[in-house]
Amino acid sequence: MSVSGFVDRVWAEGVSGWSPAPRVLVSVNGAAVGSVACTNPRPDVQAAGLSADGRVGFRAPLALACGDIVRVTTPQGQPLRHSPWLYLPEESDGWLPVSLAARHPEYAEIAALAERLPVSRFRPLFGQPGQVAAAKLELEEGPRVARFGVAPRDADLLQHFHDRVLGPAGVASPALRQRVALDRRQALIFDFFPGQPLDRCGPGWEAWVPAVMAELSRLQRFGASQRPVLCVGAGPGRPLLHRLMRQALGDALSPGRAHGESRFLLWLLARLIRLPRVLSHGDLHRENVLVDAERGELALIDWERWGQLPIGFDLALLMRGLPGEVAEPLAGGGRAQRLGVAGFTYLFQRLDRPGLVQTQEGRALRRRCRELAGHR
Repeated sequence: MSVSGFVDRVWAEGVSGWSPAPRVLVSVNGAAVGSVACTNPRPDVQAAGLSADGRVGFRAPLALACGDIVRVTTPQGQPLRHSPWLYLPEESDGWLPVSLAARHPEYAEIAALAERLPVSRFRPLFGQPGQVAAAKLELEEGPRVARFGVAPRDADLLQHFHDRVLGPAGVASPALRQRVALDRRQALIFDFFPGQPLDRCGPGWEAWVPAVMAELSRLQRFGASQRPVLCVGAGPGRPLLHRLMRQALGDALSPGRAHGESRFLLWLLARLIRLPRVLSHGDLHRENVLVDAERGELALIDWERWGQLPIGFDLALLMRGLPGEVAEPLAGGGRAQRLGVAGFTYLFQRLDRPGLVQTQEGRALRRRCRELAGHR
């Protein structure tokens, strides 16, 4: 099974979640705490089709202090979703004193940045496979967001993209204000947007999809009009798209794959590759869409993987997890965009729900892809 599991909750005395692995490994601030068996009943996981008997839950006792980092991985080292988890008790205001960074090995880059900038306090944000990828900073001029570990060439490309595309196109995105060299890597300093990730908005988050689509349309129109003079095809990379396509191709060529599924995958990949390429975000999962519900505003962040991608890829990633019959009408657009959304939704669903292929939903999604491609 490709799903590693989820960390559901972290509190002062413990961590809980689920994983299809027989055991998970728990660490706090990089120090191993131990392994925990995944045998507790989880009817919700069973109902979702992610476990045959639902006995995949775990619960590990801990003793946490403010600012501690909890990591949970499979025995093979694969992190569970929502891991690492920063423990901040409710009575805290969400910030940590910058003096903590100097004493905490997990926050080494924040401590180094604080030697260059007047940082008074910070709140770390995490990426995968577990490093501190970014942090919210309190500076004299107000809050900022720092992104760490960026190679100089990638920083140049991102600066070019912000200056030549996002700014002139008017795409809702925090401005890139400053670059600070930290050893061989750079920290990028962005404006702070006072919102929360779309993934944490709970039920009804789909209401923001039209607003995201408006920003993507603005980006695509600008990219098409400036394509002859802009270096818009040289983004830092498209690892998610390439990984998705490679896995689908490998499955199609696997001797154990059902002939009908293999033939459909090869057919689908051939059509997705030939879709029109549009200027895209490239990593538009819901954590990279910030929304301020009070002001009715949003911002798209983390543009490191921008590039020319098949139309519909960004939207399929944004709506990952929604059934195909919901995602495609919500995306709308022309036939090419609808095919891109339906096709990439099918590929994402195969990754997230291995049993999808044999379900009625899987068959309906394959049928819809053929209809959109004009092949019945």
